[in-house]
Amino acid sequence: MEKIMKKERPRLLKNMNTLQVEALLAAETPLFLPIGTIEAHGRHLPVGTDSFCAEKIAEDLSIALDGAVAPTFEYGITRVLAQTSPASFFPEELFEAFIEKVIENFRSQGFKTIIIVNGHGGNRESLKRVVRKLSRVRPTGLAVINWWLISEQYVERVYNCKPGGHAAVEETALMLNYFPELVENANYASETDDYVPDDGIWLFPPPGEVLLSTHGQGRPDFDPQKAENFAGLVLEDLQKRLQRWLNSFKRIKGGLRP
Repeated sequence: MEKIMKKERPRLLKNMNTLQVEALLAAETPLFLPIGTIEAHGRHLPVGTDSFCAEKIAEDLSIALDGAVAPTFEYGITRVLAQTSPASFFPEELFEAFIEKVIENFRSQGFKTIIIVNGHGGNRESLKRVVRKLSRVRPTGLAVINWWLISEQYVERVYNCKPGGHAAVEETALMLNYFPELVENANYASETDDYVPDDGIWLFPPPGEVLLSTHGQGRPDFDPQKAENFAGLVLEDLQKRLQRWLNSFKRIKGGLRP
């Protein structure tokens, strides 16, 4: 965790020249690829929340794990909130083909380990299909991080409640930690913004954009110190998991293969 907190600058691929990129390839540097979407996140968070969170997590992890960060892809698959403007209307097959080609290109140009940091639940199934397919084709280390799922185990420890959901305590905490100037806590009102989806009735669009798993649990919390503690726990957890995974490559005799 100490390495993450040093405030080092991440190595952003788009800022580098070809000599710097060649140095990354020679060192077999892990490449982080943030993926989000454009989607409504209540009245208190920006529509780019998924991309903002994915990008900053990727940057912090890249510093800790000596990696680099590819440009963020900000157009994912919006489902429940597709009718609430603005929403990314990327068809699944087109999204999957595009991400597959991006990964293939990075691999063919020399990046052997690619870590996708996903910020949007609607992308999960498509990303799973893509990495499963590519793992059978090329010898590439592939990871997909769905950070909010990892974060759920820390909600009760920090906030003394159950996990929330969309635009709830988890995403609000990450945005408070990284972009407090973009969080409008005065705009949030639980009576109008909260909604617990029910499989017995499907509503498009839902009557609220803060989508909770349990009524009254995991609502947005605007305490900046709690947000910092929460983000720190999530990053530390992710760093440990990825470090173990990266170290495990050494156990595979003859290197990775499909």
